[in-house]
Amino acid sequence: MRPIVKICGLMNLDDAHLCLRAGVDVLGFVVEYPRPVPWNLNHTKAKELISAFGGKAKTCMVTGGKPARVLELVNALGKQAQPSYIQLHDSQSPSDTKALVDDLGAKGIKVIKTLFPNTAELEQTALDFCDIGVFALLFDPRTPENATRGGSVDVSAFRLLKQAVSCPVILAGGITPQNAVELIQETEAEMIDLMTGVEHHPGHKDPEKLSALMRALEPVT
Repeated sequence: MRPIVKICGLMNLDDAHLCLRAGVDVLGFVVEYPRPVPWNLNHTKAKELISAFGGKAKTCMVTGGKPARVLELVNALGKQAQPSYIQLHDSQSPSDTKALVDDLGAKGIKVIKTLFPNTAELEQTALDFCDIGVFALLFDPRTPENATRGGSVDVSAFRLLKQAVSCPVILAGGITPQNAVELIQETEAEMIDLMTGVEHHPGHKDPEKLSALMRALEPVT
Protein backbone atom coordinates (compact mmCIF):
# COMPACT_ATOMS: atom_id res chain seq x y z
CA MET A 1 0.00 0.00 0.00
CA ARG A 2 1.15 3.49 -0.74
CA PRO A 3 1.28 6.05 2.08
CA ILE A 4 -1.54 8.50 2.71
CA VAL A 5 -0.81 11.67 0.72
CA LYS A 6 -1.61 15.16 1.99
CA ILE A 7 -1.07 18.12 -0.33
CA CYS A 8 -0.91 21.43 1.50
CA GLY A 9 -1.00 25.09 0.53
CA LEU A 10 -4.03 24.81 -1.75
CA MET A 11 -5.46 28.20 -2.68
CA ASN A 12 -8.01 27.62 -5.43
CA LEU A 13 -10.66 25.16 -6.55
CA ASP A 14 -8.83 24.12 -9.71
CA ASP A 15 -5.81 22.88 -7.77
CA ALA A 16 -8.00 21.16 -5.18
CA HIS A 17 -9.93 19.31 -7.91
CA LEU A 18 -6.61 18.47 -9.59
CA CYS A 19 -5.46 16.83 -6.36
CA LEU A 20 -8.66 14.83 -6.04
CA ARG A 21 -8.45 13.57 -9.61
CA ALA A 22 -4.86 12.51 -9.00
CA GLY A 23 -5.87 10.49 -5.95
CA VAL A 24 -4.64 12.72 -3.14
CA ASP A 25 -6.11 11.69 0.21
CA VAL A 26 -6.10 14.94 2.22
CA LEU A 27 -6.46 18.51 0.94
CA GLY A 28 -4.58 21.06 3.06
CA PHE A 29 -5.41 24.77 3.37
CA VAL A 30 -3.30 27.32 5.29
CA VAL A 31 -5.80 29.59 7.04
CA GLU A 32 -4.93 32.85 8.79
CA TYR A 33 -1.53 31.57 9.84
CA PRO A 34 -0.06 34.12 12.27
CA ARG A 35 3.05 34.74 10.16
CA PRO A 36 3.32 36.05 6.59
CA VAL A 37 3.40 33.09 4.19
CA PRO A 38 2.37 33.08 0.51
CA TRP A 39 -0.21 30.29 1.00
CA ASN A 40 -2.31 32.12 3.59
CA LEU A 41 -6.08 32.25 3.09
CA ASN A 42 -8.54 34.30 5.09
CA HIS A 43 -11.37 32.35 6.68
CA THR A 44 -13.89 33.56 4.10
CA LYS A 45 -11.90 32.11 1.19
CA ALA A 46 -11.12 28.98 3.18
CA LYS A 47 -14.82 28.49 3.90
CA GLU A 48 -15.60 28.71 0.19
CA LEU A 49 -12.94 26.16 -0.73
CA ILE A 50 -13.46 23.65 2.08
CA SER A 51 -17.25 23.68 1.78
CA ALA A 52 -16.90 22.64 -1.87
CA PHE A 53 -15.53 19.30 -0.72
CA GLY A 54 -17.83 18.48 2.17
CA GLY A 55 -18.23 14.71 2.20
CA LYS A 56 -16.12 14.31 -0.96
CA ALA A 57 -12.63 14.51 0.53
CA LYS A 58 -10.75 14.82 3.78
CA THR A 59 -9.58 18.36 4.43
CA CYS A 60 -7.07 19.93 6.80
CA MET A 61 -6.82 23.51 8.07
CA VAL A 62 -3.24 24.50 8.89
CA THR A 63 -2.99 27.38 11.34
CA GLY A 64 -1.40 28.59 14.55
CA GLY A 65 -1.94 30.85 17.52
CA LYS A 66 -3.75 30.58 20.83
CA PRO A 67 -6.45 27.93 21.36
CA ALA A 68 -9.19 30.55 21.52
CA ARG A 69 -8.14 31.91 18.13
CA VAL A 70 -8.09 28.43 16.57
CA LEU A 71 -11.57 27.71 17.87
CA GLU A 72 -12.75 31.09 16.60
CA LEU A 73 -11.50 30.18 13.12
CA VAL A 74 -13.22 26.79 13.20
CA ASN A 75 -16.49 28.41 14.25
CA ALA A 76 -16.12 31.04 11.52
CA LEU A 77 -15.87 28.28 8.91
CA GLY A 78 -19.18 26.81 10.05
CA LYS A 79 -20.38 23.22 9.96
CA GLN A 80 -20.56 23.01 6.18
CA ALA A 81 -16.86 23.86 5.89
CA GLN A 82 -15.69 21.97 8.97
CA PRO A 83 -12.30 20.40 8.20
CA SER A 84 -11.45 16.80 8.98
CA TYR A 85 -8.21 17.85 10.65
CA ILE A 86 -6.65 20.91 12.25
CA GLN A 87 -2.86 21.05 11.90
CA LEU A 88 -1.23 23.19 14.58
CA HIS A 89 1.92 24.41 12.84
CA ASP A 90 3.16 26.54 15.71
CA SER A 91 4.66 26.36 19.20
CA GLN A 92 1.55 25.34 21.15
CA SER A 93 2.27 23.66 24.48
CA PRO A 94 0.88 20.23 25.34
CA SER A 95 -1.62 21.87 27.72
CA ASP A 96 -2.91 24.28 25.06
CA THR A 97 -3.05 21.45 22.55
CA LYS A 98 -4.95 19.24 25.01
CA ALA A 99 -7.66 21.90 25.27
CA LEU A 100 -7.98 21.93 21.48
CA VAL A 101 -7.95 18.12 21.24
CA ASP A 102 -10.91 18.05 23.63
CA ASP A 103 -12.87 20.95 22.12
CA LEU A 104 -12.27 19.99 18.50
CA GLY A 105 -12.79 16.31 19.21
CA ALA A 106 -16.29 17.13 20.40
CA LYS A 107 -16.90 18.49 16.89
CA GLY A 108 -15.42 15.41 15.23
CA ILE A 109 -12.20 17.19 14.20
CA LYS A 110 -8.83 15.47 14.71
CA VAL A 111 -5.68 17.40 15.67
CA ILE A 112 -2.30 17.07 13.94
CA LYS A 113 0.57 18.67 15.87
CA THR A 114 3.71 19.74 14.04
CA LEU A 115 7.08 19.20 15.69
CA PHE A 116 10.28 20.80 14.47
CA PRO A 117 13.93 19.67 14.56
CA ASN A 118 14.72 22.40 17.11
CA THR A 119 11.99 21.22 19.52
CA ALA A 120 13.49 20.81 23.00
CA GLU A 121 13.57 17.18 24.21
CA LEU A 122 12.00 16.13 20.93
CA GLU A 123 11.17 12.52 21.76
CA GLN A 124 9.72 13.27 25.20
CA THR A 125 7.71 16.19 23.79
CA ALA A 126 6.37 13.90 21.09
CA LEU A 127 5.32 11.39 23.72
CA ASP A 128 3.57 14.16 25.66
CA PHE A 129 1.54 15.14 22.61
CA CYS A 130 0.62 11.53 21.85
CA ASP A 131 -0.48 11.06 25.45
CA ILE A 132 -2.96 13.96 25.24
CA GLY A 133 -4.66 12.40 22.24
CA VAL A 134 -3.41 14.10 19.06
CA PHE A 135 -4.31 12.12 15.95
CA ALA A 136 -0.80 12.41 14.50
CA LEU A 137 2.47 14.30 14.68
CA LEU A 138 4.02 15.98 11.65
CA PHE A 139 7.82 16.26 11.65
CA ASP A 140 8.75 19.23 9.51
CA PRO A 141 11.94 21.25 8.97
CA ARG A 142 9.69 24.16 7.91
CA THR A 143 9.61 25.97 11.26
CA PRO A 144 7.43 29.03 11.94
CA GLU A 145 10.55 31.19 11.52
CA ASN A 146 11.55 29.72 8.14
CA ALA A 147 8.10 28.85 6.79
CA THR A 148 8.88 30.27 3.35
CA ARG A 149 12.31 28.64 3.04
CA GLY A 150 11.38 25.06 3.77
CA GLY A 151 14.11 22.46 4.22
CA SER A 152 14.93 18.79 3.92
CA VAL A 153 13.73 16.05 6.22
CA ASP A 154 16.20 14.56 8.70
CA VAL A 155 15.67 10.86 8.01
CA SER A 156 17.54 9.67 11.12
CA ALA A 157 15.59 12.00 13.41
CA PHE A 158 12.32 10.98 11.79
CA ARG A 159 13.04 7.28 12.33
CA LEU A 160 13.92 7.84 15.99
CA LEU A 161 10.75 9.87 16.49
CA LYS A 162 8.59 7.27 14.78
CA GLN A 163 10.03 4.52 16.97
CA ALA A 164 9.47 6.54 20.16
CA VAL A 165 5.73 7.15 19.83
CA SER A 166 2.56 5.16 19.28
CA CYS A 167 0.66 7.76 17.22
CA PRO A 168 1.34 8.21 13.48
CA VAL A 169 4.19 10.49 12.40
CA ILE A 170 3.78 12.32 9.08
CA LEU A 171 6.84 12.83 6.89
CA ALA A 172 7.38 16.32 5.45
CA GLY A 173 10.19 18.49 4.14
CA GLY A 174 11.82 18.52 0.73
CA ILE A 175 9.72 15.68 -0.69
CA THR A 176 9.46 15.71 -4.50
CA PRO A 177 8.21 13.27 -7.15
CA GLN A 178 11.86 12.31 -7.70
CA ASN A 179 12.79 11.43 -4.11
CA ALA A 180 9.44 10.45 -2.56
CA VAL A 181 9.82 6.69 -2.98
CA GLU A 182 13.35 6.64 -1.58
CA LEU A 183 12.36 8.73 1.44
CA ILE A 184 9.33 6.54 2.15
CA GLN A 185 11.43 3.39 1.96
CA GLU A 186 14.09 4.92 4.25
CA THR A 187 11.60 6.15 6.84
CA GLU A 188 8.72 3.66 6.46
CA ALA A 189 6.42 6.68 6.63
CA GLU A 190 2.72 5.86 6.47
CA MET A 191 1.70 9.41 5.56
CA ILE A 192 3.51 12.18 3.68
CA ASP A 193 2.89 15.91 3.32
CA LEU A 194 3.97 17.97 0.33
CA MET A 195 3.60 21.61 -0.61
CA THR A 196 6.40 23.22 -2.62
CA GLY A 197 7.47 19.85 -4.04
CA VAL A 198 4.44 19.82 -6.35
CA GLU A 199 4.25 23.55 -7.12
CA HIS A 200 5.51 25.64 -10.00
CA HIS A 201 5.27 28.71 -7.76
CA PRO A 202 3.80 29.32 -4.28
CA GLY A 203 0.08 28.58 -4.13
CA HIS A 204 -0.11 27.07 -7.63
CA LYS A 205 0.23 23.32 -8.02
CA ASP A 206 1.95 21.80 -11.03
CA PRO A 207 -0.20 19.13 -12.74
CA GLU A 208 2.81 17.30 -14.15
CA LYS A 209 4.62 17.17 -10.80
CA LEU A 210 1.48 16.02 -9.02
CA SER A 211 0.83 13.27 -11.58
CA ALA A 212 4.47 12.20 -11.42
CA LEU A 213 4.27 11.96 -7.64
CA MET A 214 1.17 9.78 -7.61
CA ARG A 215 2.52 7.54 -10.39
CA ALA A 216 5.77 7.08 -8.49
CA LEU A 217 3.94 6.09 -5.32
CA GLU A 218 1.79 3.39 -6.86
CA PRO A 219 4.44 0.64 -6.65
CA VAL A 220 5.31 1.54 -3.03
CA THR A 221 4.39 -1.31 -0.71
